[in-house]
Amino acid sequence: MAKDLDQVDQNEMKLLNGIIWDDEKVAIHVEQRRIGPGGSPVMPTSVFATDKRLIIVNKANLGIRKDYEVIPYSQITSVRIESGMISSSVFVRVAGYDKDVGLLKNGREEGEIDGLRKDDAKRLADYISRRLQGRDDISSPRQNQAPAQQSNARFCIKCGASLQAGANFCPSCGAKVS
Repeated sequence: MAKDLDQVDQNEMKLLNGIIWDDEKVAIHVEQRRIGPGGSPVMPTSVFATDKRLIIVNKANLGIRKDYEVIPYSQITSVRIESGMISSSVFVRVAGYDKDVGLLKNGREEGEIDGLRKDDAKRLADYISRRLQGRDDISSPRQNQAPAQQSNARFCIKCGASLQAGANFCPSCGAKVS
């Protein structure tokens, strides 16, 4: 569940020790669901979206081993979201990554962050999209929107950019919106 940063468990923030830079700020923290499709009942993946990078922490062996995938926004070319009935996935396309490692394993050209709560996935995808667009209103995504607007957010299926209500074409890539 996405939490305000002051509510994030200190153990989760400790995952970033030695990884986060002194001048870097965490904007969003989401965690994989413990139950449901794509979830991990024992060691859920943590995702931190900072003002500079996307940091994905895969925990294994009861938390003893941690694998970090750190992706600068400059290497992310697009983001999109797939919402299921129970959980959602965020797909990130990364330039210059080998197709057979980490997030992009099994020959994929997009990395999948799966097993997220729907609201968390929307919030994360929207934040990444804003970073890719160079928007300066990224410090508190969706904070000033009414709850009804948050749940009706739409994203381009081609590039993952946020779509405004009534849009016929994506403002980022120009794709026709269905």
